[in-house]
Amino acid sequence: KYGVFYSVVDLQAAINRFITEHNQQSQPFVWRADPHKIIAAVTRGHQTLESIH
Repeated sequence: KYGVFYSVVDLQAAINRFITEHNQQSQPFVWRADPHKIIAAVTRGHQTLESIH
């Protein structure tokens, strides 16, 4: 959220309110990516970096 904060205390209060509200509606993270695709992407990234240097 955008806002104007006139003090650090106001900013901290806004952050704490956001975290509290977010945590009240939290849901567990579900990993949906195929691990083999992730490993392949990391491998390609390493190969690309190695070819640059």
